[in-house]
Amino acid sequence: MSGRPGRAWLARLAGFALVAAAAVGIGELRAVLLARTAKLREKTDVYGLPSPDQVVVASLGYRSALADFLFAHVLVWHGIHFQEKRRLDFAADYLDTVAALDPTFRETYYFGDTLITMQPVKPRHEDYVRARALLEKGLKARPGDTELWLSAGQFIAYVAAPWLDDPQEQAEWRLAGARILARACELVGSNENIPYQCITAAGLFSKAGERDAQIQFLERVLAVSDDEALREQALGYLERALGERSRERLRARTDRLRRAWQADLPFVGFTTELVLGPPIDPAACAGVTQPTPGCAATWSTWRALEPNDEP
Repeated sequence: MSGRPGRAWLARLAGFALVAAAAVGIGELRAVLLARTAKLREKTDVYGLPSPDQVVVASLGYRSALADFLFAHVLVWHGIHFQEKRRLDFAADYLDTVAALDPTFRETYYFGDTLITMQPVKPRHEDYVRARALLEKGLKARPGDTELWLSAGQFIAYVAAPWLDDPQEQAEWRLAGARILARACELVGSNENIPYQCITAAGLFSKAGERDAQIQFLERVLAVSDDEALREQALGYLERALGERSRERLRARTDRLRRAWQADLPFVGFTTELVLGPPIDPAACAGVTQPTPGCAATWSTWRALEPNDEP
C-alpha cells in the first residue's frame, strides 16, 4: 500500500516536468515562428467562381440576392487589399459576374471603374480596357441613366485616356468619351452640372478634329437647352467653328422656334413643346393633301415651310 502514494507522486511530478518542458519549448520557438509568419504575405488571389453564365444557373433564381452578395464581397476585399497594399486581381471578373446576374444593378457600373482601376499599385492597361467594357455594358442596360452616361464619359475621356501609352489610342478614347458626354447632355436630367459638361464635350470634339460632330452637337444643345448662359457658351463655340454669319443664321432659326413655342403653349416646357410638335391650324389643314404653313406635323416640316427670316 505504501508504494502507491509514491507512484502517484512520481506521475504528478512527471506531468509537471512535461508541462514545464512544453512551456520552455514554446517560449523558445515562438519568437522564431512569429518572425517567419510575419514574413508571409499573400501575393496573388484565387478566383473560385465559374463563368458568369454558370453562376446565373447556380443562383437557382436568386440572382439579385447573389449579385448583392458578390458586390459587397468586392467592396470588402477592395478595402482589405488597399490595406495590404496589393492588387485586387479579379475585381473585373467579379463585377462581370454581378452584371450577368443583375444587368440593371446600377452600382456595378457606377462604381465599377473605381473598383477596377483604383488600386494601391499602378493600374494595368487591361484594367482600363475592362473598366470601359463594363461601363459600355452598363450604358446598354441603363440607356436613360443620365448620371451613368456622365460618369462613363468622364472616366473614358479624362481618367483613363491620359494613362494610355499609345497617342492614337488616347485620341480614340477621348473621342469616345466625348460622344458619351454628348449623350448625357441630351438626356439632361436633374443634375445641374451636366449641361456644362456639354461645352467640355464640344471641346473634345474640336481637339479630335471632329468639326462636323462638334457643330451638330452644339446645334442640338441650342435646340433643347433653356439655360441662357449655356446657350451663349454654345453660340460662342459655334462662332469659332462656323463664323459670325453662321452664328447669326443659327440664332435666327432657334429664335423662330422659340417664338412659335411661346405663341402656342408658353405654359409648358420647351422639351414638352418639342414632343408635342408645331401648332396646327385645323382650318388650314382642311382638305389639304400636302403640308402647308400652319399644317405641319413635325418641326422639321414646319421649319421647311415657314418664311425664312434668317440673315
